[in-house]
Amino acid sequence: MEAPICRNCKIFFGCQDGLCSKCFKETNTKQVVVKEVSNIISCIPKIVEEVKQIPQIGQNPDKCAFCYKRLGPLSFKCRCFSSFCTKHRHPEEHHCPYDYKAAGIKKISEENPLVQAPKFNKL
Repeated sequence: MEAPICRNCKIFFGCQDGLCSKCFKETNTKQVVVKEVSNIISCIPKIVEEVKQIPQIGQNPDKCAFCYKRLGPLSFKCRCFSSFCTKHRHPEEHHCPYDYKAAGIKKISEENPLVQAPKFNKL
């Protein structure tokens, strides 16, 4: 009794669900990518709402919002709409509430729409 030939490419012998190892791997990776993309797309409305609700920390533009040090002419504005001194200008230093990850995902999703190639028959 001969082993069945792959039902997808019809070149190699099929061993897993009637598919050869190459075709089986391709179908599994496509399914995983589709699941990940659908998860990301379903999270986008929630992320957009979180980005819209940005809290404002510091109200006094003349002092650092973290250590209340007087700034003078050299101050740094953060994306959380606060002014900081040179020591606390980085988001890690002043415990910034702005969600950079969500903003990045939103920006990427707006700039790169989902593109699907049309399916065609192989020759």
